[in-house]
Amino acid sequence: MPLALITGANRGLGLEFTRQYLRDGWRVIGSCRNPDAASDLATSGAEVMKLDVTRAADVTAASNDWPQRASTSSFAMPASPVYARRC
Repeated sequence: MPLALITGANRGLGLEFTRQYLRDGWRVIGSCRNPDAASDLATSGAEVMKLDVTRAADVTAASNDWPQRASTSSFAMPASPVYARRC
């Protein structure tokens, strides 16, 4: 079964992508900053992962965990924006 990691999966486009990939038979890991507040994601059927893409420690933990979860048919979809301050 193919696997997708979708960031920002607790709402908006990320949640919709999660639902569509699940509907198409994919295994989905939906990530978000606060899994306790992600009730729609939790009930979607996706695996929920805590991941704040702006925190290096979270990104490192997720990248270390990825090889154990991934298969040859895997991809990551960044649906959460990262904003940088303009100088």
